[in-house]
Amino acid sequence: MYNFSINPAYDYEQGTYANGSVNERMELYRRCEAEGVGISVMKAFSSGQLLDERTSPFGKALTKIQCIQYALDKPGVLTVLPGIRGKKDLEEILKFNKATEEEKDYSIISEFTPPEATGKCVYCNHCEPCPMGLDIGLINKYYDLSKAGDILAKDHYKNLEKTAKDCIQCGHCNTRCPFKVDQMNRMQEIANYFENI
Repeated sequence: MYNFSINPAYDYEQGTYANGSVNERMELYRRCEAEGVGISVMKAFSSGQLLDERTSPFGKALTKIQCIQYALDKPGVLTVLPGIRGKKDLEEILKFNKATEEEKDYSIISEFTPPEATGKCVYCNHCEPCPMGLDIGLINKYYDLSKAGDILAKDHYKNLEKTAKDCIQCGHCNTRCPFKVDQMNRMQEIANYFENI
């Protein structure tokens, strides 16, 4: 288990502990997952700064639920350990267990992601539903893990009910992606990759 601070501010190079570029941080998460190292997330709220538009480096506030979901969606993350000052904080955090998909939706961060983060799949599944039933986030995740050296990712990919080769290039995912990922081209790239390894 590895303790690491993960939140949109740090991942997008904002704040004291924003060590590493967007790509370097994502590569670290993927490598941890590929090598079986679980990540225990600290500082999911950036010491509370992300929860208040006056202190958020992006000028917009996120909710605790959005911040927790953001961290849980990163490769290798097993748990999020938010700071709790008392019963009230605990009750707020536990609301995550009953939160709706809308409450967990953190796509607002696409409005303040830096240029180098645009066009990169973060497995958030905002592109769904796929008319063909593809799990686009998981397909991308297994592709990235395989390229990072995870020897099991290929088998996991091949065991999916639908894979990238089942994409019909309808473009539905492209219109819904808050990070402007060209998933149609990505599905072709992924299908070719797994056919040739």
